[in-house]
Amino acid sequence: MLLGLAVLASPWLLAFSEVPAPTWNAVIVGSAIVMLSAFAIARLEPWEEWLNIGLGLWLIVSSWVLDYGAAHQAIASHVSIGLLITLLAASELWEESQGRATAEAGQQELKLP
Repeated sequence: MLLGLAVLASPWLLAFSEVPAPTWNAVIVGSAIVMLSAFAIARLEPWEEWLNIGLGLWLIVSSWVLDYGAAHQAIASHVSIGLLITLLAASELWEESQGRATAEAGQQELKLP
């Protein structure tokens, strides 16, 4: 959630709010990440992490797709925060899959012949 808030506030914190493309991208993507995080706090579902991976990857490539131009602060912040979001979401999915695998192995051990 903190990374989503950082993306959302980045146009004003890093002084690129006068450039429309990265500003709107930050507001939309940052808001989406904050909302997904709020949903995850209430009930963690794998689709939330997959959406966060997608949003993180979008932040990384959007600098070039939307042509941020000379807004170097926007490029640096969106690429670095996008990378963090992607890695954290992927890590969460991996931990979740390991937990399921451990639970399944435990259930198989409980079965008697």
